[in-house]
Amino acid sequence: FPVTIIGVFLVCNILNNSICDSSLMQVILIRHAETEWNVKGIIQGHSDSALTLRGERQTAALLAAFVASDYRVECVYASPLGRAWQMGQRLAESFHCSLIAEPALKEQAFGQFEGMTTIELLQNNPDAAEALFNLDAEYCPPEGESLSHASQRIMHFLTNLEKKRHHRTICIVSHGQVIQGVLAMLKSGAVDDFHRYAQPNASYSVFELINGRCTALKWGIATHLRHLD
Repeated sequence: FPVTIIGVFLVCNILNNSICDSSLMQVILIRHAETEWNVKGIIQGHSDSALTLRGERQTAALLAAFVASDYRVECVYASPLGRAWQMGQRLAESFHCSLIAEPALKEQAFGQFEGMTTIELLQNNPDAAEALFNLDAEYCPPEGESLSHASQRIMHFLTNLEKKRHHRTICIVSHGQVIQGVLAMLKSGAVDDFHRYAQPNASYSVFELINGRCTALKWGIATHLRHLD
C-alpha cells in the first residue's frame, strides 16, 4: 500500500455548516496495526493474532502524529478484538480520555475461512475469494457474515452515536475489510465498490457527521508511516 493520503472526497454539501457547528461530530476511523497473521496472509475476521514489532512501531508513529495534530479526542471506541483493543488502549492513554469496547466495530466474520491463508482460499475456492475480497459485498462466507451486514452494523453504531451528541471528536478503532465497506458507504451511499478503499495497517480516515450526514471524508491517511519503510 502507498503510505500517502489515498483519497479526499466531498461526500455531500456542507450547507454552510462550519467546523464550529455544535451539532457536528468529527470521527477518526483507524485500522489496527500490523499483526502476525497480516504478515502471513492469514484471514483473521473474529479470530486474532499478536501484533508484530512493525505493528508496535506503526502504533507509536500514529500516536506521535496525533500528538503533533490539532485533534482533541474526547472518547475512543474500539473493537474488543485484541489487535484493535490494544490500539484503543494506546490512543486513550495518549488523549487522556475514556475507552469503550464496542462489539459493532468487529471485523467482518469470515466463518470457515478464518485461519486459512488468502492463497489457500484462492486455490481451493477462487470464486469465493473473488467475491469476498473484490466483487460481492452481499457474499456470505460459510458460518460468517456478508460485508454489507458488517458495514451496516458500524453505520448504525455511528448514526446512534451522532444522535446522542455526547462528544465533539471521537476515535474509532476497527479492521481492514469492514472499514473498506464503511468508507464506500460514506462516499457513495452503497458498499458495492468497497475494493477501492483498501488501506494499510495503522492508517486512518477522518470525516464529519452532521444530522446523520457525512459532510467530508479524507481516507487512507498514512504519511506518518513513511519513515518505517
